[in-house]
Amino acid sequence: MSVKTIGAGIAAILLLGLTGCAGGSGADAAPTQATLTPQATAPTAATETAEFFPQLTDADLAGVFTGLQFVPDQYADTTELLDSIYPGLTTSDVTCLTPSGAGWDTDPALAAASAEFGTSNDRSMTAVISSSGDAAVASDLVADSVDALERCANGADLFTMQGEAVQTQVEQIDAGLTGTDEAVAFRVSGDVGGSPFSLVGMTARVGGNVIALVGWDPATSESYVPQATQMFVDKL
Repeated sequence: MSVKTIGAGIAAILLLGLTGCAGGSGADAAPTQATLTPQATAPTAATETAEFFPQLTDADLAGVFTGLQFVPDQYADTTELLDSIYPGLTTSDVTCLTPSGAGWDTDPALAAASAEFGTSNDRSMTAVISSSGDAAVASDLVADSVDALERCANGADLFTMQGEAVQTQVEQIDAGLTGTDEAVAFRVSGDVGGSPFSLVGMTARVGGNVIALVGWDPATSESYVPQATQMFVDKL
């Protein structure tokens, strides 16, 4: 399978690192740096006085996925999930993929949390949910995503796709979500092996739950990602 055949979907992965980890190994692949900060909604009385929330079970999360036309329990872990959408992607810093929910299922700090992940039925989006019931733990996941977006934006040679350097540009966008405690949204565009790509992603916290949703299809991601993320938020 050639890089061009994989096209936008392949390149999209880098977006996760979405840092504009501007990739290639040349000075001409200068990354665009962006400062990303989570957009926090005004705290409710509950979040001001309580730190813990009901934790959703694996079965609860699987039900949310199927109810929103996402497929749960497809893959052994988030690494396999992302590989299924972005084959041939390699990175020198896996933490740059945090905004995609990578590692949320294996992080020791989340050992007590429930997790679910999978693709949309049309495979244009990936979603990862972590439910710990702990607002502080959930907030850390949003902060980790913001950190990855900022830190990896300065890197070089962080991503390759089937041997081709990945070049990216990243910008923060308005999440436009309601009912969240914190949210950060981003758009990544770039080129891999001469094939342009773009993708959109959002990380949002609702109490002790966090959703990371990314869409790679340029024909649908601008509208589908916000809509799908909002539907997940409403269910959480």
